[in-house]
Amino acid sequence: MIALVLAAGYGTRFRPATLTTPKPLIPFLGRPILFHLFDHLIDQGVDALVVNSHHLAGVLEAGVGRSYRDVPVSFSREPEILGTSGAIRRAADAGLLPEERFLVVNGDLFTDIPLLPLVEAASGSGVLSAMAVLSNPAPERDTPLWEEQGRLAGVGERPRPLSTGPWLFTGIQCATRGLLDLIPKGRSELARDVLVPSIVRGERAFRLVPCGAESRWFDLGTPERLALAEDRVRGGVTAGSTPSAPSPTRRSGSGPTTG
Repeated sequence: MIALVLAAGYGTRFRPATLTTPKPLIPFLGRPILFHLFDHLIDQGVDALVVNSHHLAGVLEAGVGRSYRDVPVSFSREPEILGTSGAIRRAADAGLLPEERFLVVNGDLFTDIPLLPLVEAASGSGVLSAMAVLSNPAPERDTPLWEEQGRLAGVGERPRPLSTGPWLFTGIQCATRGLLDLIPKGRSELARDVLVPSIVRGERAFRLVPCGAESRWFDLGTPERLALAEDRVRGGVTAGSTPSAPSPTRRSGSGPTTG
């Protein structure tokens, strides 16, 4: 299984550190954020890694290298940031995602969410992507997702009274090559340019896969969230939830921002 790790962003919320260090290489628990994520992916059966790069691309690529724990690492360098779905299309067009199914994971996460349920869900009929979700405790801050019969039915406002949610997209999905047909060329964002148009067309092509409360999932996208996650991990907190430290409004349904 191949995993595409999204790591091209500027890391503006971590400045001045990210003026010289790519955000994925910022230390978390004494090691780069990205290496913790690699460890989980490999332990879950990933045997090839692809990393998209843009900001300080040379530094990121040199810091990661061409292999990690004997697993090959390829890079999809973007001359301009292409967004959360544009990055997928560019990597696929470059021949870096040749398999029928592949994982796509935000590069600023710390998690132990099991990935096999996503792979199995993405094998279902008519599923273009299986997205790992958690209960969304702050839908006013993190874009809520809504589902009906396990399929994505709404992004943002609740589409119908019987829709269940709100859910929080973890930034982890198992996509199929069919997803590529929905991604426009150039810069595009997963929620705005792929998920919402698919819903408007009446398609139910995206499966939501809830993660158990025993799973750990921390968004490390701001210094405050990273620091709080370190405290919680060291303290043995295992509940799957986003740290609630104050931070600017961020993505959830769309995947990573460029910040």
